[in-house]
Amino acid sequence: MGKKILFVCRGNSARSQLAEAIVNQDYADLYQAFSAGSTPGEVDKRTIETLTQAGYNTHNLRSKSVDEFAGEHFDYVITLCSSAQQECGVFHNTDENIFWDLPSPTTLSSSSFESSLYDLQKRIELFVNVHSDSKDLDFDPMTLHKCLSDRTRLMITLMIFSEVELSVGELCQALQESQPKISRALAILRNCGLVTDRRKGQWAFYSISKQLPLWAIEVLDASLRSVKPSLVAAIQLLNQAERPYKHL
Repeated sequence: MGKKILFVCRGNSARSQLAEAIVNQDYADLYQAFSAGSTPGEVDKRTIETLTQAGYNTHNLRSKSVDEFAGEHFDYVITLCSSAQQECGVFHNTDENIFWDLPSPTTLSSSSFESSLYDLQKRIELFVNVHSDSKDLDFDPMTLHKCLSDRTRLMITLMIFSEVELSVGELCQALQESQPKISRALAILRNCGLVTDRRKGQWAFYSISKQLPLWAIEVLDASLRSVKPSLVAAIQLLNQAERPYKHL
């Protein structure tokens, strides 16, 4: 079992629930996450909808009080809003207290839940990198081949490699796959360091990491040639769709 994280926010309805789902699905081999609120209510239905659309499991999510975990020890307690920090103070049953002051999506539009999910994915990814036992970030052949062992991940990588930068919607159109499946594959590719992303408005655009060594680029180039017929068909589908405007 990995290290334990408790995410805390005031209502335990959105931010902390999103964070719990991200960690328990994307980093289950490293961490076990829980969430709680200083004044818990109900899980916001938009939280469930956003997680479901992104391919996350929401079956066990429920709103909980911090009192439920009073006697439990955590490796990290991460507080996600200033109000919860003021009300809950510093947890003493943890090795480290961390404070991330993130805006609540519940007071904004439904699209802000997608933004909160994206922001938490990035922040948690950085957290995992910083707290990793291994500080060696070198990219090795085993990592590359493991990432590309799935056809969907392979085609996503080669599409991005060919087109320089693509959004989730563009990849769905080109590969004729569902948004949750594409998002999950992109999360794996991002976590292993193969792709990076940037946000422009409501869009997230993905590109090949500039940290890839030359040998990995050469592998992608050779793979690109080997699947050329499939790639040409995917690009034709991509060019038939209305594509988001972007500045490279």
